[in-house]
Amino acid sequence: MSTLSSRKEYLLWFLVFGIPIIFGLLPLDMPPKMQYFLAIALWGVLAWMTSIVPAGVVGAVLPSLFFFSGAAPAEVAYAPWFNSLIWGTISILLIGYATDKTGIAKRMAYSIILRFDCNLKGLVWAFMGAGVVMAFIIIDPMARAMIFTTIALGIVRALDIPLKSRESTALGLAAFFAMSGPGLMLYTSGNGIYINSVYRNVAGNIDYFQWMLGNILPSLAWMLISVLIVLKFFRLDNGRCLDARESLLAHKKALGPMSRQEWTTLIVLLVLVADYILAPMADLDPFLLSALPMALLFLPSVGILKPNDFEEANLKILFVMTGAMSIGSVAGAVGLVDVLIKSSEPVMGQGPIIMTIATFVLAVVANFALTPLAIVFTLTEAITKMALAFGYNPLPIAYALCFGTDVYIFPYEYAILLMCTGFGLMDNKLLIKALCLRTLGAFGILFLVSIPYWYLIGLFA
Repeated sequence: MSTLSSRKEYLLWFLVFGIPIIFGLLPLDMPPKMQYFLAIALWGVLAWMTSIVPAGVVGAVLPSLFFFSGAAPAEVAYAPWFNSLIWGTISILLIGYATDKTGIAKRMAYSIILRFDCNLKGLVWAFMGAGVVMAFIIIDPMARAMIFTTIALGIVRALDIPLKSRESTALGLAAFFAMSGPGLMLYTSGNGIYINSVYRNVAGNIDYFQWMLGNILPSLAWMLISVLIVLKFFRLDNGRCLDARESLLAHKKALGPMSRQEWTTLIVLLVLVADYILAPMADLDPFLLSALPMALLFLPSVGILKPNDFEEANLKILFVMTGAMSIGSVAGAVGLVDVLIKSSEPVMGQGPIIMTIATFVLAVVANFALTPLAIVFTLTEAITKMALAFGYNPLPIAYALCFGTDVYIFPYEYAILLMCTGFGLMDNKLLIKALCLRTLGAFGILFLVSIPYWYLIGLFA
């Protein structure tokens, strides 16, 4: 290890551990429980930012630190593990893994994409079109992103497009946007499902169609801006000489006829979607019900998933979720939310539109330091309680938080985007420039589409 890298590592260790310890020992004018909570939460955020400690380990340790430091009792610190969302997330991860393993996701994607022109410009629209359709059925964003990026890589190789060229970067980014944009419209396919898991405990459940109504126009604008940025920034109007139809048809033909495993996976997918739509109408918990059909996937007679697949389904994300959720629950228990309400009143108290804008900006800025899931679970409860305390409808504020968590500039901000860049399709400089333009577009959508739309449908009344 070089001296420079060694010094950098020591500095990171001091940043992650030294600063929170010093903060926790300072003679500050605040209750000890709140100071201990802030010190521990600061450690968690810094550890997630630097990745010097595995993210899952940080999430697993946080509840115990809150409990043993005396910041919160066990029923508060470990409350996230009693949240049914954990079981719902296990189902989402397993069914996402099954869609990739059986090939049903690729078959669906090929079938939709082949309905569009298969030149470069047409493929950008095709990816987004496929993204919209598949968001209704495949609720795991990682699975959708993996499928689209794999298809984009296959197209690049089949057409002899140089990796990290403008064309290759455009296709890779279009594949990512096909996952990202539609997820804003459907809370089962993006961060909305996690926001609602916290929101419902404070302000009541947001049902499937209510979420769709509140986000359909902003989401369509977000998807349109994403496509136009790819087309115009990468200048794909002159890419009509390249046609991927033959390659895509060959890949689809290689899948053969639909297997019994694919049909079974498709049925389970549709059952899950119906569960998330219908269960709340019957006053049932959709997350608990969604765990029931997962056992079918492991039956030897079905032959879709095997025991070792359970280990490869990235279930360590559950520890990140519960750790982030514990920050939110303990923040309320130590009185931090009340302090935030009082201190932010000069800004947030100016009206629901101002609070909506401030929440969106907060989410976009927080993306530089926290993962989208950490932002959702850390901030949702606090901003919802603040909105209610000020007498506002918390719905548009929750929608703005969700929108803000889907705005990125650097790949490290979102694990799925980082995974997509790992395929080698995209040039980082071109990627970051395009994402900067998309960020500017997000602010334009907020002011010109989202806020006027939410006002017209009565959310600011």
